[in-house]
Amino acid sequence: MLLKKMMQIALFPLIFSANTFAADNTAVLGAWKMDLNFQRGGVPVVLTITETDNVLGGTWGRPQGSTPLSDVTFDGETLSFTRQGRQGTARMSLKLKGMTLTGSLTTPGGDLPIVAKKSA
Repeated sequence: MLLKKMMQIALFPLIFSANTFAADNTAVLGAWKMDLNFQRGGVPVVLTITETDNVLGGTWGRPQGSTPLSDVTFDGETLSFTRQGRQGTARMSLKLKGMTLTGSLTTPGGDLPIVAKKSA
């Protein structure tokens, strides 16, 4: 009984600290609107970030349809993910500041600057 109690006391800080240092994902959850500007014109995109059982996910929505995101992470400051596109795998890294995400979309064809605004 004493050993069991000692183990509980020893493990409590480890369990508590893991939750304490986890990023608060609520800041990035929801829909984010952006326009991707290409040579042929702008394309509206809605980035939707979701969370299920403490695991982030989401979709990349365009007028032609949506694709799922993978490897979605948020460290409290930067949202990162990958998605499959027609040109291959694209990687996005965006810094959160208030209701705006800024960063870049990295594709095999080059980098594209991104500014996304949180939808109301």
